[in-house]
Amino acid sequence: MEMSETVVLHPLHPLGLDALLEVESGVRLVVPDSDEGVVTALEAGAAILITYRWDDRFIVDDLRWVQSLSAGMEQFPREAMRRVDAVLTSARGVHAPAVAEHAIALLMATTRGIGAAMRDVPAREWTWGRPGFELGGKTLGVIGLGHVGEHVARLAVGLGMTVIGTKAHPQDYDGAAVRVLGPDGTIEVCGEADAIVVAVPHQAADGPIVGSDALESLGAGWLVNVGRGSAVDEQALVEALVSGELRGAGLDVFESEPLPPGSALWELPTVVITPHAAWASDQLAERMAQRFVINLAAFRGDGEWVDRWV
Repeated sequence: MEMSETVVLHPLHPLGLDALLEVESGVRLVVPDSDEGVVTALEAGAAILITYRWDDRFIVDDLRWVQSLSAGMEQFPREAMRRVDAVLTSARGVHAPAVAEHAIALLMATTRGIGAAMRDVPAREWTWGRPGFELGGKTLGVIGLGHVGEHVARLAVGLGMTVIGTKAHPQDYDGAAVRVLGPDGTIEVCGEADAIVVAVPHQAADGPIVGSDALESLGAGWLVNVGRGSAVDEQALVEALVSGELRGAGLDVFESEPLPPGSALWELPTVVITPHAAWASDQLAERMAQRFVINLAAFRGDGEWVDRWV
């Protein structure tokens, strides 16, 4: 007899994911229109939840598995999940191609002056002689050579850059970067790089990985952040940009989101801002569905979990 599970998909999900899951064998998909609807569906006995947003009301006795839609997992209460014997799995790696392309796009937007040129558009201003910089031949420092960071490194090498970086366990690294240091090598990497891409997952309680000392070491370079806003000291970043010590920044993530209207980052002409959109992709739903199907088999006792956290 075919197994059947009720799966609750949070209303905030990649476009098209619901259609892909609806045709999966043995899945009865429920897509509520609110957090309250998710709670109701779980309380009705659904054991599986797919979400990136968390509400503590989602912890119910029948919950057995949460498939995250995000790579970052700081929002999930792992101890509470253990108490109800629920598995937690990450979407780590699913977003990597899109986020890496976005990181390179932000880097190019800053080094080629595209962000500054777009600021001229509303006033129909035609600015001659704005400097542009080529990436070929330059050194890129990737802070966090995980799934996203490695994709960034490969794209950068394709552009003729030399890549160095940091990784939690550099001795295990085998990728596109020519030199890899541990997390304590961030300042050294910044000192050797012309630009850095911050691609590391991060807990705000740990304090910023890239602080004023790292920015001073980077000097007249560029910074791109597609990891977590808390990984970069935002005030120190603003000061480096205002002083002109740092040439520019491309930012998709921030200490506070949405970015407050009063933030100085909005006004700085050398900053390119996107609204935590690096993950968005026309191929994301398909990759997410594939991850879910693999983990569904594990849930049914027929395979290994991918990126299980609890």
